[in-house]
Amino acid sequence: MNRNIIRQVIDIQSQAERLISQNAEETDIELFSQYNRELKSFLISNIKDEFVLNYIKEIPDLNMMDLESESGFFERLIALFSNGYSSDRMKNDRALDIIREIKNKYASSEFMIKNYFNE
Repeated sequence: MNRNIIRQVIDIQSQAERLISQNAEETDIELFSQYNRELKSFLISNIKDEFVLNYIKEIPDLNMMDLESESGFFERLIALFSNGYSSDRMKNDRALDIIREIKNKYASSEFMIKNYFNE
């Protein structure tokens, strides 16, 4: 089990990097979001060390519906007047920013997770 957990922590970072570099579409982002929720939930339920647990809890959740409702007046106005830059693209850009943050959190917690599960 320990190797599988560590492998998943490394895998989610790789997937995040792929999504960022390819300017992923909403479907791929949703799948990544689900993977993040499942992995984070597993880690929270299986880690008892408070220091590591608090760090894991700081990994952001990604919810595309929340991003959709966050679009403000100016973003809608830009989308209305711009020919190629839609509100969906703006939402995906915001999601990619969160994915960068998720990737960074997993990268910084990877060593702690390795140490925890190898004890």
